[in-house]
Amino acid sequence: MYANQAAFNNPLSRMQALGKNTRPSAAIVGPDGKPLIYPQTGGMINPQREELRTGATLYRFAAGSAKLTDAATGGWWVHKREFERIFNFAQQKNIAVPMAARLLCCVPPEWSDMGTLIRATVREPLLAYKGLGNHVVQPMNDGLGAVKMTAHNHISELRLHQLFIPGLADVAKTKANQVFPGALVLERHWKFSKDQANRGWIYL
Repeated sequence: MYANQAAFNNPLSRMQALGKNTRPSAAIVGPDGKPLIYPQTGGMINPQREELRTGATLYRFAAGSAKLTDAATGGWWVHKREFERIFNFAQQKNIAVPMAARLLCCVPPEWSDMGTLIRATVREPLLAYKGLGNHVVQPMNDGLGAVKMTAHNHISELRLHQLFIPGLADVAKTKANQVFPGALVLERHWKFSKDQANRGWIYL
């Protein structure tokens, strides 16, 4: 049994992995008021089921202002081997690790400042979606056009698989008596200032 089995079985979880905005207010509805289409802004390509075993090491970037308990229950993560690729890319290009993650994972500045990095270990088996990052296109209301970011999956050094783990927040609510709630054990975290996280912006 997986700790987040119910959330993974919810059809909305796969839609979220695909980058669809599943909030009711975002949906295009039919005459009966039921959602017909959810807008897609990014996400991953062709999400596949991934089993995360106890002891696996995962990494996640979150907003610098996020509480650790909130950051650690977010959905988007990478395996240790993918993080090592992010780290190596940062060294090769002489850019900050958060900037490397932004480029390889297609996270525009409008979504996150990437100011928190978390390393965690899987405490209970989990289910995730795994896939390559997709292009980002998100309309904005500032009159400046859509936010866009291009995935470069055709270039091997820029191709990176991501994980979307649904239901971590729900699992955490049932584990409130633990030192760090949820199906993950927090090992370390790092904080980056805005300048540190943005060091070395490059165009791909």
